[in-house]
Amino acid sequence: MAADAPESIPWKTQAAIYGAGFSNFSMVGISGLIVALLMVQITDQASVIGLVIGARHGLTFVLSIHGGVLMDRLGTRRVMIVFSCVSVVAPLLFPVSAWIPALIVLQMFAGVSDAMVWMGAQALSGRVMKGNPVYVGRMTFVVRIGSFIGPVAFGFIWDFGGIWPAFIAMSLWSLIGFICTIMIPPNPTETDQPGRTAVRPRDLVPRLSDYVSAFKLMAVPAITLVLLAAIARIGGTGIQSSFYVVYLEGINFSASTIGLLLGASGLLASLGALGAGTLARVIHPHWLIVAMVALSVVTIAVTPLLGGIFALLAAVICLRGLCLGVSQPMEISVLGRALGAGSQGKGVGLRTTVNRFASLTVPVVMGVAVDLVGIEGSFLVMGGLLFTIIVGSAIFVMKRSELGRSAEK
Repeated sequence: MAADAPESIPWKTQAAIYGAGFSNFSMVGISGLIVALLMVQITDQASVIGLVIGARHGLTFVLSIHGGVLMDRLGTRRVMIVFSCVSVVAPLLFPVSAWIPALIVLQMFAGVSDAMVWMGAQALSGRVMKGNPVYVGRMTFVVRIGSFIGPVAFGFIWDFGGIWPAFIAMSLWSLIGFICTIMIPPNPTETDQPGRTAVRPRDLVPRLSDYVSAFKLMAVPAITLVLLAAIARIGGTGIQSSFYVVYLEGINFSASTIGLLLGASGLLASLGALGAGTLARVIHPHWLIVAMVALSVVTIAVTPLLGGIFALLAAVICLRGLCLGVSQPMEISVLGRALGAGSQGKGVGLRTTVNRFASLTVPVVMGVAVDLVGIEGSFLVMGGLLFTIIVGSAIFVMKRSELGRSAEK
């Protein structure tokens, strides 16, 4: 199927949206590396490490739909500005919070702040750029470049500077997102909602009706497919940003080397994002999502079978990155096209809720699995569970006549 010709969106607007996504999306990989290394210094209990790492997604899981609704109701940019401020401040509190409950709370607030800015960038890609694969591919390329640069840079900062420089650098990294968010025009195009000038207190309180209406979007088969695939894809990322780091640290890989592997994955993901639109011309986006997510799960699950050989680890994690780079813009594009202009924030909130459910539960469950069957066995156990989900997604596509057979409208 051919990709649509992109409408003309000012480069200044594109750059601001991409920049906000660049900073806050890449913080998932950066925080996964730095917080995991911090936790290894604090405790050797895998279940506690998994709990703290997973906590980063707790508030996001609960509040994503509400945040998306706020974007639709009050204006995407306004919501992004508030959360980007929190993203700048939160990292500075980690070095003085060695108490586990305090780290859990910090993780939750830092995680929801980064997620809301990234959600806003996605919502604008749907509302302003109308889910066009060309723009979505560009945005995914840019944010994945952040996933390349971030872990590599922060691995070196950790090795040569230690805890304080690493978390100060995280704050400065988030400052990039804040500056870019400020630079987004209040109404980039006439299709973006202006938002009300006054915020009423009741607007800030989550409403059950908003959650119900968001979950009703799952009646659309394409949205259900995206959510199923997202669980498997983000579940694999949950492994990569938690016990993948712990495993490599345990076999004496330095933070710099681990960061290099994670960064290489991000680099290949950025290249995959650029090629996603071309692949979508020959493979239906629904099947492309299923195939790429399946490969991304396999490539993280086999990590302990690679014998700790750097060349093999690098090749496999790069293949995983390539698969992620193709699948992510396809998910965003399919979701954006399945939603109306007034439901982009809500839809992104629903997708993020499902994403964060996987991000929250996988490190916690894997931590328990590590305690029960060892860290090598836990990769295979979790990989098997996630692969089962993506097989279910393939069956779903085959069973629904609306999916995988004709060009999207």
